[in-house]
Amino acid sequence: METSPEDAGGSPTLFLLSARAVTANMERLEEDVWGLPAVILQGLLPLMNIYYLERIEPAAVRKGLNTQSIWCKLWNDIMKSKPSRFGTVTCWRKRFLEAFFHNVLRGILDVSSDRRLSDQRFCPLLHSSHHVSELTICNKQQGVTELPPAVLQCLAQSVETLKFLHLRSSDPGTQKSLRRLLHHLIHHGRVHKVSVLSWPCPDNQLLVLILSISAGYWEPDPDSPCSLCSQTTHDTEPGGDPRSCVPPGRAEESSGLSALLSLQPLNISQNVVSASEQSIAPPVKRAARSPLSRKGTAQHMPPDGTSSPTSQTGLDPAYKGPAGGHTSDHSDLYDFIFSVSTLGEGNAPETPPEEEKAIVGASPLFEVIHYRSVRALNLHNIPLTLPSCRSLCHLLCSWTALERLTMAYNDLGANIQLVLEALSALSRDPRCCLRVLSLSDFTTFVPMLELAHAVLRIFPHLQLLSLSYDLESHSEWARAPETAVPCAENRLQTLELRFPQDPVRVERLVSVLTASRSLLELSLDNATFPGHDDLRRLLRVIADCNTSLRRLSFHDMKMSDVHREILHLLNHSRLEEMKFSFCRLFEEGSSDFLMDFVAAIKRNPNVRILKLSGNRLGNEGLCALADLFSSDSVSGIHYLDVSSNCIKPDGLLRFAQKLEGRGTVKLLQLSVSQNLLDRDPVLAREALQSLAGVCCVVSDSWDSGQAFADHVSVM
Repeated sequence: METSPEDAGGSPTLFLLSARAVTANMERLEEDVWGLPAVILQGLLPLMNIYYLERIEPAAVRKGLNTQSIWCKLWNDIMKSKPSRFGTVTCWRKRFLEAFFHNVLRGILDVSSDRRLSDQRFCPLLHSSHHVSELTICNKQQGVTELPPAVLQCLAQSVETLKFLHLRSSDPGTQKSLRRLLHHLIHHGRVHKVSVLSWPCPDNQLLVLILSISAGYWEPDPDSPCSLCSQTTHDTEPGGDPRSCVPPGRAEESSGLSALLSLQPLNISQNVVSASEQSIAPPVKRAARSPLSRKGTAQHMPPDGTSSPTSQTGLDPAYKGPAGGHTSDHSDLYDFIFSVSTLGEGNAPETPPEEEKAIVGASPLFEVIHYRSVRALNLHNIPLTLPSCRSLCHLLCSWTALERLTMAYNDLGANIQLVLEALSALSRDPRCCLRVLSLSDFTTFVPMLELAHAVLRIFPHLQLLSLSYDLESHSEWARAPETAVPCAENRLQTLELRFPQDPVRVERLVSVLTASRSLLELSLDNATFPGHDDLRRLLRVIADCNTSLRRLSFHDMKMSDVHREILHLLNHSRLEEMKFSFCRLFEEGSSDFLMDFVAAIKRNPNVRILKLSGNRLGNEGLCALADLFSSDSVSGIHYLDVSSNCIKPDGLLRFAQKLEGRGTVKLLQLSVSQNLLDRDPVLAREALQSLAGVCCVVSDSWDSGQAFADHVSVM
């Protein structure tokens, strides 16, 4: 087959002219083209537009042809940027068509700008929608109003993740279209994860719309009924409840969900929506305001002031909240009264059914329609006001399908109590399947280990707990004597704690670890202890009680005085990954420990990943680590991180020479970023080249001089 000389300024070949004629008439010749020999088809593929190129993929695969390079070239020519996760693109065809869909939807790509994108016989959105597994909706939800039913139907079969990014308020028509889109993709589709990201000033009405539909709740629109809802069966997941979209004669009663979510107060301890009912309480009439009632407070207390919410969530009853226990007026949050008390541990006796509807101001109960809900919710950089937090918590109470809840940068503050109470109510439903809870980057008054105890008491079947936040005030807790408080036995597999600046209560942490016998991963960050004995005790407990641990991470902790316990841990564990980052392990005078540390790793065949960034190894420490790969070592380490360790080029070269002299080593990847390699670039380049023949090396062009100047400037 001849190649085109056009790139060299020549005339097109006969084959190229014929190929252009064929691709220009694909509407009539498509099936014949599929049957062409592979050698001819290979020359035709680069000339096809994206629509026929995508349609011909099965035929190309059958003939042993790979179109990935063509789709990659299309990406480079049209998108003109590196895709996110550039190094992990496994299918350029899917990656291109997914990005193509989003760009056309938002109006930032004109299909007429390139012949490969334009074809009057195809709808760009419909053709590419089959490849959209993660749908991102941005700003004012551009393009949502233009999605026809056929595209919605395709998206419902392909989209698994919905992501909202940098949202802004939109007009009612756009919100109506967004509501329809969410209904199709979540209630009738395959979406199992919703992420709402970077929304500094959220529109509460729009946020409630996204959250309520994600939780499975649906208010039918009589003016625009959903054809899918009229079907007798729906694809559902555990926790879903397929029902007719409009119950006969009840359409007029299904309104008011948004008003309920945005206005009703939350008091899980006393008056809570029944999680077992899998429904939201009905809208209610406004009750008479107390003359003492005020707005604008975030404190949450029962209306009678007789029961502290902490007793319902498992927090220490002795804890009285911020500022020594002073609270706002108890009626602050109770402008409205809603019905349906639920039974839980420590609650009042059950209210008879006939009395539930007789509560002052409550309207009769009605059947709230509940479809399948998402299994994962991620709210990142979404400040939650008191009304929006109430809305979320009302939904959490009965969100039994929810498996993963991630919240970060939400300005929770005192509203963390609302979240705890909602989760407590959810936990009492036997269908609850929450397994992952991550709360991070906010400031509150609840000490971290108190919160961990409370969560594990509520959810003993939780598999992952991640907490990372700051304390508003901890003076009262700092003065209180430490007591041994047992933690509920649980099935936790992963525990991640980034502590505030206050000293860690080792008794409480130890009780969490001893109650978590199934731990596989443990990460402790920024933990400080009143004394060295506390950290020694903690390491002993980890070695002796958490024998199932496979991954252990310590970050930003002073561990230069617990060398004996670290060696004990190495010798009495089955860890596969160890991370000591910025723990000052190898300070001056610790040469004996370095030798003992290397010897312990050499005898340990389990550890495969060792991360030692920021531990002052220096040249001598790095060269000592070369013994991990000696002939008498049984170490299985294949990943080693020695970044930020003051390593100079001559030390790296000596390390490389030692490894070269030992033949084949098990080391696959070495990270040497942020070291002093810029001190002698020529020698550093020689060392990196030597290492390249042994393993994959991760390096950078770090400017150590500038970094030092920056450090001095902020001292």
